[in-house]
Amino acid sequence: MCGKFKSVKRGKRNNRQKYYCQNCKSWFQKDLTKTKKSTLNKNQILLDHLEGLSYRRLSERYHVAKKSLCRIVNETTARFKNNFKITEYFSKQLSYSGNLILDGKYIPVKEEVKIHSSSGIINGKIPRSKKRRKVSRGKVLIWGADYATHDLPHYEFGDSENGWTFDNYFRQLKEIGYPLVSLTVDDKEEMARAAKRHYRDCIIQHCIRHYFTKVSRILAVGNIKKKIRSGEDQIERLFYAANDDYLPVTRRWSIKQAVKLSNEIAELEFKYELPIEFQNIIESILYSDDHETAARRAESLEKCFWPNRYKLRSQFDKQQIAAVKKLMADFKEHKEYLLNYLKYPHANIPNTTNLIEGYNSQLELRLNSIKGFETVETARNYLNVWIIKRRFSKFTDCKKHFRGLNGKTPLEYGGADISDIRDWVEFCQN
Repeated sequence: MCGKFKSVKRGKRNNRQKYYCQNCKSWFQKDLTKTKKSTLNKNQILLDHLEGLSYRRLSERYHVAKKSLCRIVNETTARFKNNFKITEYFSKQLSYSGNLILDGKYIPVKEEVKIHSSSGIINGKIPRSKKRRKVSRGKVLIWGADYATHDLPHYEFGDSENGWTFDNYFRQLKEIGYPLVSLTVDDKEEMARAAKRHYRDCIIQHCIRHYFTKVSRILAVGNIKKKIRSGEDQIERLFYAANDDYLPVTRRWSIKQAVKLSNEIAELEFKYELPIEFQNIIESILYSDDHETAARRAESLEKCFWPNRYKLRSQFDKQQIAAVKKLMADFKEHKEYLLNYLKYPHANIPNTTNLIEGYNSQLELRLNSIKGFETVETARNYLNVWIIKRRFSKFTDCKKHFRGLNGKTPLEYGGADISDIRDWVEFCQN
C-alpha cells in the first residue's frame, strides 16, 4: 500500500465507505458503524442539523450512517423541555408589548394509509406533503410572535386550524401571563373568537396585506395595470427631452407611436375602469395616514362611489359588477378589523403578519430537506427545539425601527437575564 494519500470515495455499501487509490490502483473500505457513539457530540449533531445540514452531509462529517444520525437527532430533541416551560421560567423577567402576531404553518408528517392497487390493498407510510394534501389533512403549527421583542412565547401543534386548537393556544398563553393587547391575524374568524374568549378586551387587527392581495386576486386587474404603466413608460421614453412640455412636431414617428400607445391605454382604462378604480380606493383606505381619513374614504366608497357606479351597471361587464359587489359586502363586514391599527395609534398595533410570515419562511427552508416527519411526536419535538433555538439566537439583520434588536436574542430583548447560561442546549434539556 502507498498510504492512500490519493484515494477518493467510490460509493457506500452495507454501512461501508468504499475508497479507490488513484496512485496504487487498489480498493479498500471503511466501516462507518465502527465510530464509537460515545465519542459523538450528540448536541452538536443536533445543532448542525438545525442549521440546515442534511443527514447526508452529517454522515460525511461524522462518519455515521444516516439512520443512526436520524435516531440521534430524535432522541436528543425528546430530552428538551417544552417551549412553554422556558417562557414560564422567565415569566417574571419578560416584559412583552402585548401586540401578538399569529399564524399557522403546515407541517408534513408521514402517516399510515391504505393504498389500493391491482394486487390489493397495501399498507404503508407516505409523506403528507403539499402535493398529497388530498390524502388527509396535515398537521399545523400555530405560533405567535410578540411584535416589539420578536419573541415566540408559545406554540400549539394540532391537526388543523380549528377552534379547539386556537382555544387551547390562548388558554395556555394566558396561563403564562402574556398581556395580550392586540392580535394581528389573517381573516380566519376562529382565531379572533378564541382570543376573545380568553382576552375579552384584546383588539383584533386583520392583516391588510393579505386582504389587499385577496381583493387584487378577485378583481384580476394586476396585469392590466402593469400594461398601462408599461405604455406610459414607453411614451416617456419616446421623447428624451424631459424639460419640454410639448411634443416636437418634427418627430412624426414618435408622435404616431405616442398616439397609438395613448389609444391602447385609454381603451384598457375604459374597459377596466370599475375594478381598477375600486382597487385604488380600497388601497387608499387601507394605507391611510390616520383613522379619520380612512373613515372618510370608506364612507365615500359606500355612499358615493358604489351607488353611482351601480346605477350605470349596464355599461360595465357583468363579472366586474359581481366581483365588486361581492367585495363591497366583504369590506363592510371586515372594515372595523382592518382599520383598528389606525383607530388605536397609541397601541402600536402591527397591520400585517410579515413578522410571523418571515419565521414561516425560515422554518420552511429547514423543512425542505426533511420531506416529512415519521411520527407526530418526532415532528413536535423537532419543532419545539427549533423554536427554542430561535429564541436563543441573536438578531443580525434587523432594519429600520427594529435595528436595536441586532446583537441580542429575543429573550434578552424581552428582559430575560440569560448571561449566566453558557450552553442553552444543556439549560433547556430535562
